[in-house]
Amino acid sequence: MRLRLPDGTVHEGPAIDLADGPFDVGADEVVAAIRGDDGDDGDDATGALRIDCPPPGPGYDRLGRIPVSKPTPSRGWLLAAVGRSRGLRSPVADDLGRLEAKLAERRDDGVEGEADEHESIDTSAAALREARRRVAAAGEDESRLRERVATLRGRVNAHRDAGDDEATETAQSELVEVATELSEVETERVAAEQRLSALERAARTERDSREARLKLEDAVENRRREARAYFAAELGDAFEAALRSLVATPPLMATAESPASVADLESDPVARALAAVRLADLSAPVVISCGRFSDAEAAANWLDAPVIRCRPNDG
Repeated sequence: MRLRLPDGTVHEGPAIDLADGPFDVGADEVVAAIRGDDGDDGDDATGALRIDCPPPGPGYDRLGRIPVSKPTPSRGWLLAAVGRSRGLRSPVADDLGRLEAKLAERRDDGVEGEADEHESIDTSAAALREARRRVAAAGEDESRLRERVATLRGRVNAHRDAGDDEATETAQSELVEVATELSEVETERVAAEQRLSALERAARTERDSREARLKLEDAVENRRREARAYFAAELGDAFEAALRSLVATPPLMATAESPASVADLESDPVARALAAVRLADLSAPVVISCGRFSDAEAAANWLDAPVIRCRPNDG
């Protein structure tokens, strides 16, 4: 491993310590340089952190930095990463991969569908209530106007039979006006019904899609749980041994006191992560910023992995 600091200083070896010197380089920057997502073009010009090392392999996404990205990493979560780093496959790996791909595809389709719609349909309960209210109101108006039309038609006939031309003309004029209003209300009622039907179809589609996604998420989580259980069974004894080793080697630790038992360390997220890294097969350097080791060499020796030690986040 070769590390070149922004000022041009070069460090080489399996254990590089940036915690105790005047190095203004954070763990996030180091991890980005290792992963190659720092935008470095590969030249040796000063001004950028550069790390020449093997590329991160399976499991590095979870175990490449201590403390790990998850605030309270479970044993199963850590051991699943250990297993991947060592090339182990759980019996449900193929099924899990298929389900995860299907879930990702469903989520991508949902995002694309939302992006394609400039004005998405509001299928909330409030929108459905309002659509039903409009249908009901239009229906009531239509019924009222139909009755009015029937009344006026009867009045026109009565005036005509009585020979009252003036009254007939007046009633006929009102009949035409009300009939026109009825036609408009009928159109509004049909449009309201179509709008309600579209909302109900969209709501059903969303509900069915949501239920299918939740069912798929449950299936994925069940498979992940089974995979974690498999890795815990395969690697649990070695994990316990790593924790016991951590208890038995207090001279490596930077702190004066060490937890008294494996049970104490089992409840310590950093200790669990350290034990997992010790079991893992990682070729890219592990970035340590937890303050648990006296120096980078002690960390590399105990973890049996290349290490870059940075200043602890908590000081």
